[in-house]
Amino acid sequence: MKRVLALILLIFIMAPEVDAQRFKDPRSYYREFYSQTRRIQTKNLRYVEAVARGDDARIINKFRQMVVDQLKESRKILDRVGPYKDDDVLQREYIAGIDMYLEAYEKDFGAAEELTSTRYNSLENLEAYYAAANKAEIKVLDAAYKIEKAEDYFGKTYMVDLRRDTVMANKLLKLDEITVSAREVTLEYFRVDAQLSRLFSAIDSNKTDDLDVIITDLRRAAKTAMTNLEASEPLEDYEGLHEQAIYYFEELNNAIDSDLRPMAEQFKFKYKDQDDLEEAQATLRDFKEFQSEMREEFFAVRKDMILDYLEE
Repeated sequence: MKRVLALILLIFIMAPEVDAQRFKDPRSYYREFYSQTRRIQTKNLRYVEAVARGDDARIINKFRQMVVDQLKESRKILDRVGPYKDDDVLQREYIAGIDMYLEAYEKDFGAAEELTSTRYNSLENLEAYYAAANKAEIKVLDAAYKIEKAEDYFGKTYMVDLRRDTVMANKLLKLDEITVSAREVTLEYFRVDAQLSRLFSAIDSNKTDDLDVIITDLRRAAKTAMTNLEASEPLEDYEGLHEQAIYYFEELNNAIDSDLRPMAEQFKFKYKDQDDLEEAQATLRDFKEFQSEMREEFFAVRKDMILDYLEE
């Protein structure tokens, strides 16, 4: 019995060394790492695509968990591989990169997902969500860079031709480009839309003392957003989202003096004329419907833009 236990213990102790001895040349050793890279990149791409498209939160969470599971499996596999002829740079740095990936997907992307449900409630919420997502994305880029440098070292040291999936790399680059562009426009859109929601909320809760201030803030937000978008460069042939947002800003800016401010004045009066009040309520309903339609159209244009860009 003691001999059996000793043998089992010896197997566990020697497992990494035994695995390392399976590889008779640097190419077969490298292929083990490349195999895991492909698995990780495939899962990562599905997650990033889902986020870019704006898929349902449950689907995004499912894809994130798939990446986490793959990273843990790959780490376990490569942990058993061991160093190549006492050279542990590739294995050590690769596993360190996986640990960075895991921190990004388990902690940072998880933190961003917790902000998803309320991100469009205010500009501050959206900025917090994008900041959390950006923190995770930077960590993913750092992890990929660490792994790439380790592979470069191994390839140069042992004269191994490295495999790089240029198709997947280009797709990830396009995803990054379209995501950054869409976020830029979305932030400006909700800079304005949040002020309109604030106006509706104040009226609905009968907190009408600050309506003039809110309308002034709405006008300022619309002008700032238009200036920012006009100064930015949309992706070539993908100006539709910019145009959709600017149309919304212009419509609201033009309606402030003709519709929104007179409506607000009616709600502010302590003693309201019934006919005037009904007219103001009708205006409020119209602008709530307008806001809803504009949001729906904005997100539809954004999704189509992302899908079309990725299919090029």
